[in-house]
Amino acid sequence: MKQWLIILCCTVFVAASLLTSGLTRALIDLAAFACLLWIVLGMKPESMKQ
Repeated sequence: MKQWLIILCCTVFVAASLLTSGLTRALIDLAAFACLLWIVLGMKPESMKQ
């Protein structure tokens, strides 16, 4: 489930970044980084879940 979320998030942010420029592009890149960081930090290894 999380893998599809990461792939979808990356696809949306790359497409948005390609279609914009300047400050908007920088904000989109910052949002992408924050979103991916939140997803990755929210994941827990299988050994910790048990």
